[in-house]
Amino acid sequence: MERKQSKYLWNKYRIGLVFTAPAFLMVLCFAVYPTLYTIYLSFFKYNMASGTPRRFLGLANYINLIKDTQFIHAIAVTLAYTFWGVAFTMIFGVLLALLLNKDGIVPGILRSVSLLPMLICSAALSVAWALMYNYSFGVLNAILDGIGLQKINFLGEVKNALPSLIVLDIWQFTPFVMILVLAGLKGIAKELYEAAEIDGANKAQSFFSITLPSIKGVLITTLIMRIIDTFKTFEKPFMMTNGGPALSTDTINLHVYNTAFISYELGYGSAGALLITILIALLSVLFMRISGKAQ
Repeated sequence: MERKQSKYLWNKYRIGLVFTAPAFLMVLCFAVYPTLYTIYLSFFKYNMASGTPRRFLGLANYINLIKDTQFIHAIAVTLAYTFWGVAFTMIFGVLLALLLNKDGIVPGILRSVSLLPMLICSAALSVAWALMYNYSFGVLNAILDGIGLQKINFLGEVKNALPSLIVLDIWQFTPFVMILVLAGLKGIAKELYEAAEIDGANKAQSFFSITLPSIKGVLITTLIMRIIDTFKTFEKPFMMTNGGPALSTDTINLHVYNTAFISYELGYGSAGALLITILIALLSVLFMRISGKAQ
């Protein structure tokens, strides 16, 4: 009886197994194996360019990372980039959603056009904005020079480089926040606003008593997604500044990349990559719990 049942289950599910096998193999090859190999390398001293064999260090790479001032600096740069980028993206995204939450052809066209920055590849945007920021022939400095103002070295000065990258991130991902908030706004019943208007509530009162509580879940979810995504940023600092000037844009992912693939310290870089993964996982759990309590 058990044999017949096993044969029946195999015949029932074998087609599904055949179709899921390629996806399973891809996950195994491109996710599971690299992760396990990274964990393995993180316990070794391994410089790929030196030609010397791996040397087991135990937890030394992790201890050295915690003491590494450049690594700590990279975390601080990433936190600053994430805080300001996410804060302004959320503010502008919500304002844009409120402005475009109307019926009609013009609001529909504006909504479609406003999504374009989000649809363009980050690498292409980084190259385009680096040209716009260029001190000698960039369009932004051409405009400043044309109206009689002093040129700005957007990417070549410490005080300007990180804010310039943040401006690009805000411009690119404000539409992402807008589209999610718009979806939340469309789910609010119009009868609530009509009842509030009858009771004498103005627009500001309606926003804080009806709109904001109704989209609180959407805002928290969007905030979590943006924080995690911004914390992982790599393309913009890599392609526009390569961490400079004076490491002012050296984000944590870029720092680990330079350690592993420019300095060829694969063991040390692997330890850094794992610390980033653990940090992002902890952030995700933290914000998920905050989200659960807030809703």
